[in-house]
Formats: sequence, C-alpha cells, structure tokens
Amino acid sequence: MLPWAHLAFGYLLYSIGGRVVRRGPPADWPTIALVVGTQLPDLIDKPLNWWFGIFDGRGAGHSLLVMMPCCLLLYVVARRYGRGSLAGGLAVGVFAHLLSDAWLAILVGAIVAGAPYLFWPVLPTPTYPKDSAADHLDAIISALQGLPWGSPTELLTSWFGLQLLLMLLPLSLWVYDGLPGVRPITDRLRNVGQS
Repeated sequence: MLPWAHLAFGYLLYSIGGRVVRRGPPADWPTIALVVGTQLPDLIDKPLNWWFGIFDGRGAGHSLLVMMPCCLLLYVVARRYGRGSLAGGLAVGVFAHLLSDAWLAILVGAIVAGAPYLFWPVLPTPTYPKDSAADHLDAIISALQGLPWGSPTELLTSWFGLQLLLMLLPLSLWVYDGLPGVRPITDRLRNVGQS
C-alpha cells in the first residue's frame, strides 16, 4: 500500500474510533502522532533494506511481536507524563499500517502464510526483491505513466484510481473534524518566520 493510503486508512480508523470512545473529533497533537505512526513501520524497515540489506522491506517494524511491546511501553511512559493520547495516536497509526498491509491475508484466513512478517522473529520474514528508494520512486513514476489518463472511467476504476477515490472519504472526514494537526504546524511555522 502506498504511504497516503496508509495515512488515509489510519485517519479513518482514528477519527471514527475516537468518536465512539471520546465522542468527539481527534485532537491536534495525537493526530500528528497518528500520521507518524501510519508511516513508522516503513520508516523502520525500508531503510534497513535499502541501506543495510537487512530484511526485505518488512521485518521488525512490521512485526506485531516487536511493535506491540514497543507501543505498550511507549504508552506507559507517555501516560506517566500526561501524554498518553500521543502514544495512543502513534499506536493506532502503527497498527492501522500493519492491518492495511496484511488485509488480504486476514481476509482469506491465511495470516501466517500471507503475512509471516507479523510474527517475526518467530517466523522468518518473506523474501521480496531487493530494491532501493530510487527503485520505489521509479516504480511509482512508471505506475503513474502507465495509467489511462485519457479515460476518466478507466482511470477511476484502476487500482490507483480506486485509492484516490478512497482518499476522498478520509479527506472529507478530516475537513469535517476541523483539520486536526494543521494548527500546531502552522503556528510553529509562523513562529519560525518571526524569529
């Protein structure tokens, strides 16, 4: 799944879940933590693959056996300092990422065979082709060039188009929620500009 799709899925879960639990929209800083969490598994595992040849893109950052204790420990420490909601936002983002990577294996009931990385180090990580950040960028550019840009119907029914359409729901929800996360960033940027 592409980074923006991980973000969209994570925000949907967080906003809807927050309305059920807290009965209100997400707050600013926990939403920023959520954004980081939705990207964190790839931010851990992709550089390990690209720069050090460790794992093949999914390893420690994609493992429930690693991320669950890390998120739990982070929550315990953050809660002690009155920042439990930040750790909660990050954890929701991390687990939304893992769920969105493994959704097909979960759907067909083949989690161990389809997503063994969730159980690393007990199970070995799968072997994917070695690549680099440039390879990923080339693949995205090639995919964009190969889209049927001349036909709106074909474009919207392609996998990329479907992901774009699915982005409308979380984007609309984010706007409806009052754009949580924007104000602290714009305030900081204003303060930097005034210094």
